[in-house]
Amino acid sequence: MESKLSDESGHSRLPGALSGGHFGAPAGLDRELLQMARDGKLAGLRSTRRDLVQDWLDTGLTAEETCKRLSAYNRSVIQAVLEAHAQEYPWLRQCTFLEFGSGGRDEQVIGSDQDNGLLMGVDPDPDDLDDVAQSIVVALDGAGIPLCDGGVMVSNEAWRGSFDTWLARLTGWLSNPAEKGAWQSGLILDFKGVFGPQDEVTRLRTRLWEYVRTKPIALSLLIGELTDYKLPLTFYGAFITERTGPWHGHINIKNSVLAHLTNSARILALKYNLAPHNTCDRIRAIAQAGHVTAGHGGRLLDAWECLQRKRLDIGLACDAEGVPPHNYVDPSQLDAAERARLKAAIQAVEKLVRLVQAGAGL
Repeated sequence: MESKLSDESGHSRLPGALSGGHFGAPAGLDRELLQMARDGKLAGLRSTRRDLVQDWLDTGLTAEETCKRLSAYNRSVIQAVLEAHAQEYPWLRQCTFLEFGSGGRDEQVIGSDQDNGLLMGVDPDPDDLDDVAQSIVVALDGAGIPLCDGGVMVSNEAWRGSFDTWLARLTGWLSNPAEKGAWQSGLILDFKGVFGPQDEVTRLRTRLWEYVRTKPIALSLLIGELTDYKLPLTFYGAFITERTGPWHGHINIKNSVLAHLTNSARILALKYNLAPHNTCDRIRAIAQAGHVTAGHGGRLLDAWECLQRKRLDIGLACDAEGVPPHNYVDPSQLDAAERARLKAAIQAVEKLVRLVQAGAGL
């Protein structure tokens, strides 16, 4: 397939089945969106995505619900792109397009990039596979789902393979620190099938989670990734910000706070085989099971809402300016209430990290 799916002729109107409240797992693929994918007219979805997020927040939706709706919207775009390619290459229907990371947790924000893989049910011609995989990621980039700087995409051979290949690859990454980066463990443990057969996805997730729960080294490595966590607050409550560089005076709320909340909640969900894949739903399940107190669980939900809402606001502002989104906050630019809420969020996450590191509830 030629890369015509990435040609940008623009289309700003939201397809009919995606307007209103249809943001659960789609019962069927929207025909208008599919036609846009066939014709390479997905570029206008960038502005649609921004307008949707702004409307949702303006009408009072929480950051949690907004992120879930945005993730569902992005999945609908992915499904249209995959279906358009599968009509020319039918063997794609025997493969499963996997979505990792924030997409796998329904926690995407404006600017969330691609983290995807392909679970192969067939062995197509290698040249066809390379061409189609490249065309898919370029089309998604044109639709406003950016390319992954780390190469976690189906265009990368390391993110394609059979069930056995995927199981060996993921367990290898989880058990050997020399074979993975710290970012990979969290990424590879949260995934879902977006297009194609689902049975093997469920089996892969079950096998992978069982591996982590039954292998002390795998769980210890996950907990070990929290050891570098440093509270971005002094003992006296002053923010610790970047000292040099373009973000001098700022805090990276994703890397320094939110990622540790996500990782800690995942570790507890893994240990206790709690079903939810979304961080907020995991926190609720963890609190309900008694692994954190109800009060602490509530503060963690407030923390997630505070941090993710700020990321949504930053994404909207950056998109309006035509610049890439970021995750940096300047505490000096926050009002007193915002500063207090950010401090409370950091402190709630710090407490959870310390509990997990100490083995409480494990």
